[in-house]
Amino acid sequence: MSNLWGDLRYAFRSLRKAPVFTAVAVLSLALGIGANTAIFTLLDQILLRLLPVKDAKELTLLTMRGRHYGGNWGGNAISYPMYRDFQDRNRVFSVMFCRFPREVSLTFDGHTELSQAELVSGTYFPGLGVGAALGRTFNENDDRTPSGHPVVVLTYDFWKTRFAADPQVVGKKIIVNGMNMTIVGVAQEGFDGVELGNAAKIFVPVMMQPDLMPQNNEFLKDRRTRWVNAFGRLKPGVTEAQAKAGLQPIMHAMLEQEVLEPAFSTASTFTRQEFLKNIIDVLPGSQGRSYFRQSLSTPLWVLMAITGTVLLIACANLANLLLARATGRYKEMAIRLAMGAGRARIISQLLTESLVLAFLGGAAGIVFAFWADHLLMAAYLPSDSQGLKIGTAPDLRILLFTIAVTMLTGLLFGLAPALQATKPDVAPTLKDQAGAVVGGGNSALRKALVAAQVTLSLLLLIGAGLFVKSLSNLRALGPGFPAERLIGFKIDPTLNGYTPERAKLFYRSLTDALGTLPGVQSVGLASVRILEDNEWDNSALVEGYAPPHPGDHAEPYMNGISPGYFATMGVPIVAGREFTDKDTQRVLHQPGRPPRNEDFYVPATIMINETFAKKYFAGRNPVGRHIGMGLDPGTKLDMEIIGVVKDIKYTSLRDDIPEQAYEPYLAETYTSGMTVYLRTTLDPNQLFSAVRAKVRDLDPALPIYAMRTTEEQITNSLSTERLIASLSAVFGFLATLLATIGLYGVMAYTVARRTREIGIRMALGAAQGEVVWMVMKEVLVLVGIGVGIGVPAALALTRLVRSQLFGIAPNDPSTLAMAAIGLAVIACAAGYIPAIRASRVDPILALRYE
Repeated sequence: MSNLWGDLRYAFRSLRKAPVFTAVAVLSLALGIGANTAIFTLLDQILLRLLPVKDAKELTLLTMRGRHYGGNWGGNAISYPMYRDFQDRNRVFSVMFCRFPREVSLTFDGHTELSQAELVSGTYFPGLGVGAALGRTFNENDDRTPSGHPVVVLTYDFWKTRFAADPQVVGKKIIVNGMNMTIVGVAQEGFDGVELGNAAKIFVPVMMQPDLMPQNNEFLKDRRTRWVNAFGRLKPGVTEAQAKAGLQPIMHAMLEQEVLEPAFSTASTFTRQEFLKNIIDVLPGSQGRSYFRQSLSTPLWVLMAITGTVLLIACANLANLLLARATGRYKEMAIRLAMGAGRARIISQLLTESLVLAFLGGAAGIVFAFWADHLLMAAYLPSDSQGLKIGTAPDLRILLFTIAVTMLTGLLFGLAPALQATKPDVAPTLKDQAGAVVGGGNSALRKALVAAQVTLSLLLLIGAGLFVKSLSNLRALGPGFPAERLIGFKIDPTLNGYTPERAKLFYRSLTDALGTLPGVQSVGLASVRILEDNEWDNSALVEGYAPPHPGDHAEPYMNGISPGYFATMGVPIVAGREFTDKDTQRVLHQPGRPPRNEDFYVPATIMINETFAKKYFAGRNPVGRHIGMGLDPGTKLDMEIIGVVKDIKYTSLRDDIPEQAYEPYLAETYTSGMTVYLRTTLDPNQLFSAVRAKVRDLDPALPIYAMRTTEEQITNSLSTERLIASLSAVFGFLATLLATIGLYGVMAYTVARRTREIGIRMALGAAQGEVVWMVMKEVLVLVGIGVGIGVPAALALTRLVRSQLFGIAPNDPSTLAMAAIGLAVIACAAGYIPAIRASRVDPILALRYE
């Protein structure tokens, strides 16, 4: 311990004597370690952390594999009756529970807001092992009676922010979707559901689904609609594979029973056969369910690799600095060795100095990481992404990661210089090695480190070039319509108890009111907001189209729209006409059958896009022809195509344009939430407050949300691409800067060590140009080695990021050439400065150089 304390004092005293070296080293390490800590903070919370529940690794998530016959409300979903069958009949789970995320209108103390809710089974909280901070959670008694449990549990954060942490909150009433409910408890701190990116604020018993979703009030009995995420906790000793095998007999028995039900009465033989091939899969549930996590998995690992590479370059730079510093301490080390000091003892002391540098850089890196994460969250997350709970303050896991990286970094850049510094040839060193014509035994190692820096920098530059070009391609592609001066916001009057017909009247009044605002050119409504990764698709039969194979049928992406929608979006009609206020007619598509026993009506008119027309009406005019929703034999082709519109993007800029079909919302049986679009002649941001005032005039209790310009919407949809492109460019520049500094340092050191040699050459008649070329040859060799290794490595590694690129190949020749040439030019410029200095050496002074 006394040796350690002495080494620490020696290290701090030594670093104080070299303030410039210390500052450069700490800054380099702070950037490298801080960047790694910043990205790891995000990666840890998004990709690595388990749910904050009891024994999370025992949780599994069920999902169906195969062709479903019916409707879908989200991924990894099964029907509620299927969930109950698995719950009652399985022998592999100790408990099962289900949930369904849903946005609701919540009113408390006269204020209404849109809130994220989870409809959950009574076994949800006991199954997760989540307790209550106040009151109680749900239990099996809350699973008994449909519409009979008007109670809610608040999340801890929502209780603190919305209810001011009121200890008397239990028993108070709130209004959820127009229904009075009683608060019975507050969930334990830190738990806000099982879906990252969709944090719940309240929990409601799933038995209340008919009341919260009155337009779909049969979901608790309907086997044809998949909507709940079902989780199970494995019994002790049961693996996921064993659970999957144990559930298949139950699954197949259910499928055999379901195909005999009246809902399958019109299904084709092919449809029945495909349905019976379904299996139930068992997925890990320890992290819950999150599309957000899946979408960010590859980008975050790519960024982690990039920041790790930057740290390696920083370590190589510091190793070079320490090697140069060690050269100046050769005589000191030789004297200590001659006096009997052990080599291991000196290495330990030098490593302590390196670790002190590393920990100073790590401490600064934590501050940098905290600041960087704040900046990243503000720059790349939408302003209304309240459902994403990610902290930026370092916790114990992050601190342990930083400490581990710091120690590894200290050893990485400190070990080689320590070994090199402690093996001088004692006798020549004590006789003053500086007088040698060519000195410095660590020259080869320093040059190898520089070549490695060039290689790693080239990899980062090539990656940055690919990502920047990919983002540029996406921006240039555009959505297919003019996005400038276009506002969109969401509103759902049915959450406040509006009937479908009353909601339609409200939408008409809202359209008229917004149309009177100064600067508003037109107003249009859509049930699906485009460019937001939303999807509503339907299977359909097309008049005159015979599928070449069973199952090769139309599956257009759907949207319910208002008159004036295409005019507002700036999408031209290429054939036929657009919807008008008169397109309200419905036709009976299918008589009622269990479980709903309701007649199924569809709009009498429909519009399609160019992609749909080209695929299913090649060489024919689609206007006046018909399509029918569904695939069963005898499906009526009762929806007349009245128009064809230009292709536009649907889910995102990255995705191909799908076949699309548009219904007039005025003719739909059920109408719920809509996105309202406004085309303006003014700055869109100036209209936000006026739009909110118009909505308040119509219904002051109706919340509007997600109001933003379409340009902002497009920017949000490219947040992942922007994150990778911008950070890879920044880190590519930083890596190039570090590599350039490293090359300059090595060449300056080399020239200094060869001053006498250069003086002798010039005294013997060498021209300045020859001296410059002598130095530049070494620069070109180092750069050539780095580029020669870097280009093949890039060709191999860039294939791993193919899925993140758009409109550009991983081996794009222009990107490879620009990165290689750019780095070579910058590196050669850095090496040219010492070469020029070498050529200006005074031979007389050089011959006297010590």
